[in-house]
Amino acid sequence: MKNITTYLKLAATPCLMIILFSCSCGKELHSISKSGSTEIMRDIIFEKGFTLTPVDPKTVQQGGGFEKTYVDTLNFGKEDSHPVWQLAQWWSKYTLAKCQLEKSPDGSFFYENAGKSKKIALYPDSSLLLEVDASREYDSPRVNGQNWPHLLIAQNFNDQSPNVGQAERLDFTMEIMLVKNENKMKEGTFNPSLHTAQTPFYFVLKNDNKNSIDYNQQIWFGIPSYDYRNITLSDKEEIALDLGTNMYMYAVPPQKIWGNVNLHDGSWHKGQADIKPIVLRAIDAMKGRGVFLNTKPEDLKITGMNFGWEVPGTFDVAIRVKNIHLKVEK
Repeated sequence: MKNITTYLKLAATPCLMIILFSCSCGKELHSISKSGSTEIMRDIIFEKGFTLTPVDPKTVQQGGGFEKTYVDTLNFGKEDSHPVWQLAQWWSKYTLAKCQLEKSPDGSFFYENAGKSKKIALYPDSSLLLEVDASREYDSPRVNGQNWPHLLIAQNFNDQSPNVGQAERLDFTMEIMLVKNENKMKEGTFNPSLHTAQTPFYFVLKNDNKNSIDYNQQIWFGIPSYDYRNITLSDKEEIALDLGTNMYMYAVPPQKIWGNVNLHDGSWHKGQADIKPIVLRAIDAMKGRGVFLNTKPEDLKITGMNFGWEVPGTFDVAIRVKNIHLKVEK
């Protein structure tokens, strides 16, 4: 039986952000801790804001890349900010561009589009809200082959991309809390092979050795989290092909990151792991698919990431995220 998550992901294109986008800012020094580890993630408190994509990925592809086609900067009131983050609003009916910055009684600052289908908010504790009300996006239940709304944050690591083989550890951490989870589908219309709301996290693993036969081969290294359909987290890996980018996706067994927890319970949950052993496992798994056949760990770099909502169903959902880290020990 085809894995449901795999099926839903096949036509998705959040990966366009990493492939087509380059950071529009200058270089930013990465912090080095007393233990000798280097923080790869930049602006983990989101204070510099986001540059915003168009709603149609084809605009980026046909317009010469993100730097030539981004539609706005969501800077949370800091006019001199130079974002290192991008925000993708693929396939939305309404754009977040030119939206007025507002403040909530809880102290958060937010942008919300005219149709009130998407919202992004920054809280005093430096957590970020990503909200999608898909009931305002769909006129009827999604059908096979129909695109779905995304709300994703992403950044490229550029010349700070860590080398997998040279790293002793690759320590990943993030915290998430589900804020809203409402199924707006009428009884009898929900099809789990077509409909869900989910928040995958993806790193890009790329062979960056020009002398390697596999040079430029890359995959999505996925860390699953919330999925409307699955209260119990899986302890199994998954592999699939993303037709949107012709890149394979390797999904980490989510219990390795989160433990055996319930991400639906509305509490803060922390995911953490040294992902280097899992990356090495992914390399071996890809060889069975004809990818990385001639790749050594020293050939691979982690070149970027994205995280957020994909909502191929009529669900109103929101999540908060904070403390995203990728720390490298050499």
